Amino acid sequence: MPEARPLPTMQYGDFSRMAYERSLRQDRIIKAQLELTYRCNLHCRHCYTDPYNGKEFFPRELTVAEIQGLFGEMHDMGVVWLNLTGGDIFMHPDFFEIYEAAYRKGFLLQLYTNGTLFTRAIIERLKTLPPFTIDISCHSVNEERFDWFTQVPGSYRAFMRGVTLLRESGLPFMLKTKLMDWNKDELGDIRAFTESFGQRFGYTTSLSPRLNGDCTSLAYRIDPQDLRRLEHIDAPGEAEERCAAQEEIVGPDSNRLYRCGCGTNSIHINAWGELGTCTLQYEHRVSLRARSLNDAVTEVFAAVRSRQYHSDSPCRSCDFHRFCEKKPTDARWEQGDAEAPIPYDCDTALVSAENTLGHTLIHPLTAGTVAAVKTP
Repeated sequence: MPEARPLPTMQYGDFSRMAYERSLRQDRIIKAQLELTYRCNLHCRHCYTDPYNGKEFFPRELTVAEIQGLFGEMHDMGVVWLNLTGGDIFMHPDFFEIYEAAYRKGFLLQLYTNGTLFTRAIIERLKTLPPFTIDISCHSVNEERFDWFTQVPGSYRAFMRGVTLLRESGLPFMLKTKLMDWNKDELGDIRAFTESFGQRFGYTTSLSPRLNGDCTSLAYRIDPQDLRRLEHIDAPGEAEERCAAQEEIVGPDSNRLYRCGCGTNSIHINAWGELGTCTLQYEHRVSLRARSLNDAVTEVFAAVRSRQYHSDSPCRSCDFHRFCEKKPTDARWEQGDAEAPIPYDCDTALVSAENTLGHTLIHPLTAGTVAAVKTP
């Protein structure tokens, strides 16, 4: 019998970079996000999916058989990373049947959850087929404020029980914080809490309208001037969710409407089986109940890649575009036009650019100007 030869190994960072670079060269999809359900036991005040967290919407969700069929198509397409999210994934009545089917396909599974639904039974079942990582939202470390934000009494205690069980389990998990106007004064406490788990602390600040176009959740955005002050203390984390992360002021090299990663190597499928290029791209979607995954990707990516600025929107030639988190769908919901600037995003882009470059710059919406160092 021939001697068994060990499989070659490499560092995860090297593997990830290699897969990403190869996907760009070969124009391949390697990342997918699937919203299993809009059901959730909480009603967080900023949540973009909460309008559909009602029993009248649940019959529209993909069936287990439909989801399993999509897993096969994703596998054939070459998807490596699969993010299962919601709502809250553990509210899906068939979560583990879906999860185990995804695991058997060999995806690197990332789970998004609010952390309040973990039990010892759930933990033990996950340990038999461990996910790549589990991401948990950490809004606050104050019980009264946490429960106010989720609008569910007892949610903070459930969250603490969940993260305690996770820490004891040895399963890989990360705490994620969305910094908003109401919790900005807790920054130090949330940082200390996160670091007590041996994790590096980071935060994001971007909020979007709800999926039904309701913009009331945007009232919780952090004030740009508060962000300016805080970014001198803490550099925001989760760089992959931010469009900034650049170190120079330079104008756009095309009139493309989408200047982020939309239409490159990632897809998003909502709970009703509608495919888009990312979580909040709703300018062009295709139902996977009517089309194959491959055909839907071809159509949606072509549509997103071809979208251009046609108006005289300041965004068309803005030198701050690398620091800006504007999403065309957000612009349509907030401003009535996908090409229009979102003033809040302009404000935060200026803050990020100035903090990154160490210069005072002219606001991108200042009439008749381009981005430049402001003279004394």
